[in-house]
Amino acid sequence: MEFAAGGDMFQYVKARGGLDEADARWFFQQMVIGLDYCHRMGVVNRDIKLENTLLDGGARPLLKICDFGYSKNEKDSLPKSKVGTPGYTAPEVVSNARHYDGQAADVWSSAVMLYVMLFCEYPFERAGDAAAGVNKFARVLDRIQRVDYRFPPGIPVSASCKDLISRILVSDVGARLTVEQIQAHPWYTTDLPPGVTSMNEQCLALRGQSAGAQSEAEIQRVVMQAIGARAAADDDVDDYIDEALEEDFDD
Repeated sequence: MEFAAGGDMFQYVKARGGLDEADARWFFQQMVIGLDYCHRMGVVNRDIKLENTLLDGGARPLLKICDFGYSKNEKDSLPKSKVGTPGYTAPEVVSNARHYDGQAADVWSSAVMLYVMLFCEYPFERAGDAAAGVNKFARVLDRIQRVDYRFPPGIPVSASCKDLISRILVSDVGARLTVEQIQAHPWYTTDLPPGVTSMNEQCLALRGQSAGAQSEAEIQRVVMQAIGARAAADDDVDDYIDEALEEDFDD
């Protein structure tokens, strides 16, 4: 567990009334890197949103994806449940498809996040929806399926940024940008720290090298190191190790 001293992205964005484009890009870049890693591991989150994105306490906060309660390992079975948060849900999830591409659904939700960061409002909600009562969510879901959204006037956002969002928020999953394609988009690559693109490949390569259970000899070496001077002075080190392990397991 980590303490998220910076709170969550929803609080962060709301307190600032939206983010400028450079700050929004900084957080979106981190989100895409996180999604890329999860997807490479075969895991889809299925509930990507501002509230499920935590921040550390740094001056330029680092982002942490949390809440994998709806997550699914695509190596086990294809996502098919209608889960997530309405405003962030992809059209194919809303339409009760027999099964859907969980990675593409995560990507859709990340674009909704970017939109909210920039404009401090949700793309598929309207001012009059609150008066609709129980029909509010039905209206939102209908707009999602029709991809009925607009860019608010008066907020300066570059054409390149709007292009990226508009190429993700498309109902045709085959036409929607993938994580890999997002990472090649000019808006995304602007001010991207060196080496970030290959970072996940390097992490997974290292993970593969260190995979597997520790041997009994390695476990004994670690226990011996922890026991330290007391174990070294004991006449029967093996008995001491056995005793220490038994006490640990009993606890």
